[in-house]
Amino acid sequence: ISTVMHEGIKPVEVANFYDKWAREDNEYEQELPEDVYNAPIITAAAAAEGLTDTQKSSARVFDVAAGTGMCAVELRKLGFQHFDALDPSEGMLEQAKAKGLYDRYICDFITDKELDIKPDTYDVLTVSAGFGEGHIPCCALHEMIRVVKPGGRIVIVTRAQHLETVAEYKDKLEPLMDSLEAQGKWKKLERRIFPGFFLDKEGICWKYEVC
Repeated sequence: ISTVMHEGIKPVEVANFYDKWAREDNEYEQELPEDVYNAPIITAAAAAEGLTDTQKSSARVFDVAAGTGMCAVELRKLGFQHFDALDPSEGMLEQAKAKGLYDRYICDFITDKELDIKPDTYDVLTVSAGFGEGHIPCCALHEMIRVVKPGGRIVIVTRAQHLETVAEYKDKLEPLMDSLEAQGKWKKLERRIFPGFFLDKEGICWKYEVC
């Protein structure tokens, strides 16, 4: 994973890297078992917390940076049933399609550009490990908010150290999150640091409710 997290890597290079990784005899998931990588489990649990079984079974979930569907697998275990996936890597989405996890597969980057999705479409949006060097830019928060219904929730989980080591996020990501809250776009429900994101690296989980 450190191979794709080096400074200066471009989003297209990241997508190409994941394409290759996903297509090499499914090495991606083999190299990220639960005992060394818990981001999908943490993301799913945060998304499900406080929702009834009926709310979970009827919710439309947008899994951003969906990859091979590791987060969707965990969400299904908790009672969610309706998913759309977005990922810029065709190779990753091919793996997800083979599992039949999603209703719609969107191969694209998420930025501040509008996707082919109507406003207020989703009840839940998840981003499990989609932030990193050359990954999702800060400006994508605007598009995430646009596609989630008022009252819906957005859960973002990433490696905590990215807030200090990735120039795109350092002194930018959380100030933008706070600014969007001050503008009445969303409301923070949770911010917490947790162990075991990847090996000995700490993770960070944010959960917001869209206004």
